[in-house]
Amino acid sequence: MKKHLLISLLAGCLTAAPVHDARSLDRADPLITDHDCTWLLQIPASWIDSVQANRRMHYAHTSHGMQLSIGLEIIEDDDPAYSYVYRNGVLPTEAGAFCIFNGQEGDTYVEPDEYWRTRDGMDKTRDVLDHNPTINTSMWAWCQQLDGYTEAQVQQYLDSIGVLESQYPDVVFIYMTGNAQAGGAGGYNRYQRNDQIRAFCVTNNKVLYDFADLDCWWYNTGTEQWEHSTYTYGEVEVPIEHSEFHGSNAGHTNDASCVQKANALWWMMAVISGWPGTQSVEETTLGDVKKMFR
Repeated sequence: MKKHLLISLLAGCLTAAPVHDARSLDRADPLITDHDCTWLLQIPASWIDSVQANRRMHYAHTSHGMQLSIGLEIIEDDDPAYSYVYRNGVLPTEAGAFCIFNGQEGDTYVEPDEYWRTRDGMDKTRDVLDHNPTINTSMWAWCQQLDGYTEAQVQQYLDSIGVLESQYPDVVFIYMTGNAQAGGAGGYNRYQRNDQIRAFCVTNNKVLYDFADLDCWWYNTGTEQWEHSTYTYGEVEVPIEHSEFHGSNAGHTNDASCVQKANALWWMMAVISGWPGTQSVEETTLGDVKKMFR
């Protein structure tokens, strides 16, 4: 079932994959990773190798953040070329794999207070980086906090990550938007707060993994078009998780959503590693996809 899921998700790149203008990470431009950055087969194998050889990630998250590791596992199960190792409280050292330190020391799930919102939390983040000097990428994933957070609370998040950036200039800190599952007033608030994060990242040339955008867009291989899911709140069209991603078996969603998010993670890591983010591989056929994900 997972094999067919991957083929379905990736087949769209055979005829209609957009070329995303993801620029090199010179910090003179923002790097925004969204649904246009999910064409896994467009990343040359050499850049996947580069991520595995050179990127070491610290990933702290709540339960929704599991979606990325679930997607990475599905992809690796279908093709070992996308090898990754993900360990709680330890930085893996396996050669030929994208190595990820999960959580904080002793904490698998990491709430805001344990990464950026409090002095003790920021010290926990610093402790991971100080004791694992080869880590060069760090990010924290939201749960439902943005459904109720104020503008000031989100500004504290932005300010705190900025402090960490200044203290660890060799580490790429990745900002994230929150999931787009809530409707009603909570979903509208989340939408505003996500736009606050996006605007900050664009204005200040930050690296953003747009989790919410990836929730709301689904590629329909039948029509070869992206579909954007929204609902109306007052007179505002608010993005919300696409119905094709409804489920609860995989970090509060389904496998398809997890794979889409993991595709985007590989894309972002390749760009951070130096790949220009443009299509530089020969045209892929459906036979190639089936062979790759047999």
